Amino acid sequence: MMIKRKRMLGALLMLSVTAILIAGCSNNKKENAKSDEKIKIGVLYSTTGDFSINETPMQNAAKMAIDEINDDGGINGQKIEPIYMDYGSDPAIAADKAQELILKDKVTAIVGTNASSTRLAVIPTIEQYDSLLVYNTYYEGETPSPNVMYTNSVPSQQIADFIPWITENLGKKVYFVGSDYEFPRNSISYAKKLLEASGGEVVGEEYTPTNATDFSSVINKIKKAEPDVVFSAVAGNSNVPFYKAYTQYGMDPKTTPICSVSTSEGTVKGIGEAAVGTYSSFDYFNTLDTEASKKFVSKYAELFGTDTTVTNQTEAAYHGVYFLAKALEKTKSLKTSDIIDAFSGIEIDAPSGKIKMDDENHHAWLNSYIAKVNEDQQFEIVYSSDKLVEPEVD
Repeated sequence: MMIKRKRMLGALLMLSVTAILIAGCSNNKKENAKSDEKIKIGVLYSTTGDFSINETPMQNAAKMAIDEINDDGGINGQKIEPIYMDYGSDPAIAADKAQELILKDKVTAIVGTNASSTRLAVIPTIEQYDSLLVYNTYYEGETPSPNVMYTNSVPSQQIADFIPWITENLGKKVYFVGSDYEFPRNSISYAKKLLEASGGEVVGEEYTPTNATDFSSVINKIKKAEPDVVFSAVAGNSNVPFYKAYTQYGMDPKTTPICSVSTSEGTVKGIGEAAVGTYSSFDYFNTLDTEASKKFVSKYAELFGTDTTVTNQTEAAYHGVYFLAKALEKTKSLKTSDIIDAFSGIEIDAPSGKIKMDDENHHAWLNSYIAKVNEDQQFEIVYSSDKLVEPEVD
């Protein structure tokens, strides 16, 4: 009888130990499963269509940042799972793709879009489903969305120094040309006010379709107006035929320069010699002479070749991903409102230098640079702000 009881106690003890071991294994599996979960991020750029010249390198830079973060262990131990979408430079398709990313793919946030028309088409979807968009292109700075974090320039950072510099160094008679949508129209409106305050004169103003290729009539109007400077907000792939027509129809950018808020390194590459003598204003140029910038440009070329070019939008897409990762690391939450709150005051070391997110208005504090295209068809920086420029938004 005693032996039987001992055997029963032994069996019960073994069952208890087995149960504990099974429970322990189960808990370990749950913990491992949690650490194996990935944070889904939508990457929404056009690699086809009118704006592909700008957005392809933006997608490349976003991928580069995501891979770097994952190689470094991820965000609090969780890797990023990027889901790439091409919307073909069509705002309506972009809105559909954003909805698909949110509802089907269950992304935590979306990094991307470019033109203001696309951003504005996507925002209602972002707000409806309480998602988050990290937007990496310079824009007009008007009616920002509470569900968007803006990592590139607004006019106060891009144009406020540009117009006074133009009137002081190049001339006071300015002809304005832009593509016919929100960013060019609002930027030109802002620039005209600054021009008036600087004692300048508007001698003409013209807007063209976003996919325009024939600029002959515009150039003829410019010639008749005899400006000192042409201020350009022509956007996307249309810059190539615009700059080429400018010289083909008898204008010389070395004597009557184009000063642009939308012509970056990638576009200059497509324009070629006709860009020499023109100016642009951005928060970053790939010729910035710092170790961080050189390393960024060199790695980009190593990964993606030289068919595409690093621009300020490319760099903003790159540091935009890092801003998002820093916010996710800070909050340890995937709830949209928590992530947005976590962006406040974040500082990061970007290729452009140390930058930060504003405490309240969802926009980044950035540098301001003006650069001239030299004979090597490279941007040579001729002006830089001495500190980060505050984003002023309506």
